Amino acid sequence: MTPLGSVAAPSDSRLYQLFVLLHVICVVGGFGAIVYRSFVLDLARRRGFAAAAGVLAVFGQVVQVGEFLLYGAGVFGIAAAATGGSGTSFSRPWVSAALAVFVVMVGVLHGLVGPAERRYKAALLELAQAPAMAPPGRPPQLAEFDRLYRRIGAGMGIFNLLLLGVLYLMVFKP
Repeated sequence: MTPLGSVAAPSDSRLYQLFVLLHVICVVGGFGAIVYRSFVLDLARRRGFAAAAGVLAVFGQVVQVGEFLLYGAGVFGIAAAATGGSGTSFSRPWVSAALAVFVVMVGVLHGLVGPAERRYKAALLELAQAPAMAPPGRPPQLAEFDRLYRRIGAGMGIFNLLLLGVLYLMVFKP
């Protein structure tokens, strides 16, 4: 609240506050759905191939909503920076750095994790439909399945480290 006769600072504007609120809502929902991707893949893998296919189908829908919210976080973050005062403008190094890291995060999701996850799900369905083999035998799809599992885990590790970097930039504003 500003004293009578004074003008509100741009960062106190209702529009700025609305964009920050929408940004935070999208961040919580989007990153909350996405950061557990490797964990869910690991839990699904332990359930067996047939059960894992169902788990991943449902979680895939959750991740789609999470990715949509992730884009919303970017859009509303940019809108907040555009309507905010000098502390949140694009001339501030932390704002530009956070935006650059965000773009890299989206690139990791779409360039590394997403394609590997699609192939992982396809290999999982093949393994679920493959006939059982004697204990020393190993289905040929299992090697690809393991490689993709490690790639998704590495991609999500990078994504989560970048998330910590963005959080650092937004909290400490160096």
